[in-house]
Amino acid sequence: MAMLTDQFPGSEIALGLQLKHVARRALANRSTMGYAAADTQWAHLLESAVDAARFRRFKDLFGLHKQGKSIGYGPAADRVKEAFDEIVATVQAHNGDARIEEDLLRKARITIRFGVLNNCLFDESNPAGAVCLESAIIPPGHTGPLPDRCRPDRCRNSLIGVEHIAIHDSHKRTQLKLLQVPGLPGPRRALIQREIEQADAVLAHVPKEEP
Repeated sequence: MAMLTDQFPGSEIALGLQLKHVARRALANRSTMGYAAADTQWAHLLESAVDAARFRRFKDLFGLHKQGKSIGYGPAADRVKEAFDEIVATVQAHNGDARIEEDLLRKARITIRFGVLNNCLFDESNPAGAVCLESAIIPPGHTGPLPDRCRPDRCRNSLIGVEHIAIHDSHKRTQLKLLQVPGLPGPRRALIQREIEQADAVLAHVPKEEP
C-alpha cells in the first residue's frame, strides 16, 4: 500500500497519517519513506498479481467463446478464436475436464494486454506487423508494444472487444458533431475527419447486425 500511495502527490502526509508515524512537522518521518521505498520482492509479487488478473480475463474470454458468444473482432480476434477452438477440440478428444482446459489455456502461446480501446496481442517473439513499432524510435531498454502509438483500426495485433465498440461509436458521434461547428480552421477539420475515418475503420470489423 505504501509503495503504491507513494506514486501520488501528497503521499508523504497521507502515508504518515495512515501508518501513524508521528512527526512534529506536518510531514511524515523517515520511517514512512522507508515503507514506501521500492522493493524487488514486492515488484515480483505485483507482476505475478497482474499476470493472474490477466489470465482470469483471458479465461473469461474462453468461457464466452465456449458459450458461442462473441469475444471480439479483427485479425487478432480470429487468432484467439482458432486457439480456443484447438483447446476445445483437444479437451473433447481426451475426455478432459475444466482442469485440463485451464492447463491448456496457460500453455497457449497467446500474449494479451487488455486495454481501454482494444486488446493487444503483441508477441515479442514475432513483432512483425505491429503498427506501433513502424518508423518508431524505441526507447533504450524498452520491450513490448508502444501503447501511445496504438492503431486499433489497422494493427494485426488488435482485438476489438465487444466492450470497446460503444467507445469507438461514441467517439465517432462526438467528432461528427464537432465537424458541424462553423468556422473550423482547415487543419482542425482535417484532424477531425481523420478521427472519424479511424473510428469507421474500427467499426468496420463489426458485423452489420451487431450494435
